[in-house]
Amino acid sequence: MCEGGRAAASMARTASASRRQPETTSLAVDEAGGRASRRPRGWKAVGFMIGLYLAIAMALNAFAQPVTNYLIKRYNMKPNAATNVANVFSGTYSFSPVVGAFVADAFCGRFWTLLFGAVAAFVAMVVITLSATIRQLKPPSCSDVARQAGTCAGPSGLHRAVLYIGMALLVVATGGANPTSLPFGADQFDHDDASSGSSSNEADERRRRAEEPAGLKRFYNWYYVVTMMASFMALTFIAYIQDKVSWGLGFGIPTALVAATFAVFLAGTPLYVRVPAEGSIFSSVARVVVASCRKRRLTLPHPRDARQQEAVLYNPPIVVAAGTGTSRVFKLPLTLQLSFLNKAAIVTADADEIRPDGSPARPWSLCSVQQVEEVKCLVKIVPVWISGVMWFISVAELTNYTFLQALTMDLHMGRSFTIPPVSIAAIFNLAIVLFVPVYDLLVARAAQRVTGVEGGITVLQRQGVGVAISGLALVVAAVVERRRRASALDNGGTSPMSVFVLAPQLAVMGVSAAFNMIGQMEFYNTEFPDQMRTLANAAFYCAQGASSYLATAVVNVVNARTRRRGGGQGWVAEDINAGKLDHFYYAMAVFAAINFVYFLVCSYFYRYKGEPEVAAEDSPPATPEAVLLKH
Repeated sequence: MCEGGRAAASMARTASASRRQPETTSLAVDEAGGRASRRPRGWKAVGFMIGLYLAIAMALNAFAQPVTNYLIKRYNMKPNAATNVANVFSGTYSFSPVVGAFVADAFCGRFWTLLFGAVAAFVAMVVITLSATIRQLKPPSCSDVARQAGTCAGPSGLHRAVLYIGMALLVVATGGANPTSLPFGADQFDHDDASSGSSSNEADERRRRAEEPAGLKRFYNWYYVVTMMASFMALTFIAYIQDKVSWGLGFGIPTALVAATFAVFLAGTPLYVRVPAEGSIFSSVARVVVASCRKRRLTLPHPRDARQQEAVLYNPPIVVAAGTGTSRVFKLPLTLQLSFLNKAAIVTADADEIRPDGSPARPWSLCSVQQVEEVKCLVKIVPVWISGVMWFISVAELTNYTFLQALTMDLHMGRSFTIPPVSIAAIFNLAIVLFVPVYDLLVARAAQRVTGVEGGITVLQRQGVGVAISGLALVVAAVVERRRRASALDNGGTSPMSVFVLAPQLAVMGVSAAFNMIGQMEFYNTEFPDQMRTLANAAFYCAQGASSYLATAVVNVVNARTRRRGGGQGWVAEDINAGKLDHFYYAMAVFAAINFVYFLVCSYFYRYKGEPEVAAEDSPPATPEAVLLKH
């Protein structure tokens, strides 16, 4: 199954070509295995897999979103016990993509890891559906009165075992499907369209990595539309069935959908480009760090001129050995940022440092320019990733407390129909689903005519716009909360205001997500080293997972400070009518503003992957306007 990882171990390097040639690898042919590399089929191939993406996302959300409510109402767990189980599940659920990404990049490749994740998702949902349907696999039903009195029969050992097996399989499914689905879809587009050949001038080379093919740019947008549509359906249609009809049917529908779309996915297998695993890059990262430390006393040649320095460092061309399938690893030019790491590529006077075939005799003492630049890519991404975590904290705080606001408001939609409180969050997803097509078809095209950049603006600019809009959403939420709280206090704790008064804050945050979340996805997938594109997608989910924990810490810190100053309950009280949630929203708006300033600083110093170094004497004076337009 993981033939890509074993094949990657046989890759060889040669130093026979010029060290200055801006090479990229070509699509290789696996004649021995009978599989020739095929030209990417783009949307024709994606059409077979997009349904599976939607089904898996819907299945995961159908359980993950109401898990606490499910454990309390169907498994008769006490609220604290249910919350603890849900927190453990949420934590492992959020960070499992890191393990799946490592397996995909180092051993199995994206196709097989995604396939395994889809099978695990189907089996998990079958187990969970059975646990909610078969009488012997669940505790007896219990009324709300008995539940409040604490007389309900809790789950037995068998009930817990079946439930936890289903939850564990969902974690495995998340680890297999979430980090691989986006990069595997991106593999179906021809990356060479924007990057093949050498550039005629430095401006073209500078934009080589920033200007993705139009189809690939559009794929990033529509992939997120599909996932948000799945979340929207899980929060509305599926949530209503779970709440009003039965949990078993609510889980059974996405289970059947996964089975049907999985069959369609398999039917498209002949069309798919399957990029094999390149082997673990973590050993390469360690080698660069060790080699640069060993050579720390050496002096870099031409410290102010990257071109001349690159010419004398160890810089062999990238070669894909026969039988390794497709590989798209771009040759990276040397940069002067983090120049200490460049020392790892210094060739010393030792005659035996490089073997006759061009490979290093001691890989922990000599690394190539390519390896050095890949490590720099990882280091440079971290500050931007931190800003992404901060943005996710803002989103988490708004969506979490919007749900609590909804519990105290009128849930009617029309005269007789009421919505589950959790469904109000679907407006966030709906805003993304509606705004992204408008952005993709109208806004981006209009901006492209002005800027000349594919997609209208760069990925960093897109993230920055999203961060700025998130602050506006929090201000809107504060204004609405002030009105809601006053209305609730005047009416015995329950506001007669419609729950849809909360729609503007969710819609504005949804527009923020259309810029920032999709911008983050594209940024990680284009700026991570090419061998780590699956791990790049996992970084996005790690940011979400980290924000969940940090959002709780933010609330605890705010409550501790405001209790000390006010002498009573904090701003975020257990009873939101007794607290000052509007003040908390204003504080989070300030937090978003700080994040925006921090992001501007990160963008100022960031250099895109593959962007060549410009000599000081050749570069025009830097102005703030030029920096903002560049990034």
